[in-house]
Amino acid sequence: MLHILDRMLIENEPAEDVEAITESPNTLFEAHILKEGEDRYFVEFDKDAWAGDEVGGTTMIDRSLNGAINFEEVTWCGEPVGGEEIVDTYMDEFWDTLDSHEDYTASIADYVDCGDGHP
Repeated sequence: MLHILDRMLIENEPAEDVEAITESPNTLFEAHILKEGEDRYFVEFDKDAWAGDEVGGTTMIDRSLNGAINFEEVTWCGEPVGGEEIVDTYMDEFWDTLDSHEDYTASIADYVDCGDGHP
C-alpha cells in the first residue's frame, strides 16, 4: 500500500489535497509515515522510522493507509486504476507465496512499477 500511496502523491496530489486523500492525515503524519519534503509530500518506507505507538498502533495506520489508497485512481501500467484494485490484484497472486519481508518489499515495488512482481 505504501508504494501505491507514494505513486498517488507523485502523480495526482498537490499539497492542498493531502488531507482529503488520507481521511485522517494526522495519523499518517504523526506516525511519521507521510512526510513533507521540499517540493512534495512523500511516504517513509523505513518502518524503523515510524512512530506507530503515537497513533494507536498498526490498526490505526492500516485504516489510514486503506482510506488513502481508496481515495482516487492512479495510472498503473498505462491505465487509470483504483488503489484498492491494485492491492487486491497483487494479493490474489502473491499472498503467502514469498519467503521474507524483503522479498515482498521488492515484489510490491516491482509490481506497482508494472513489473511481474517476481523478485
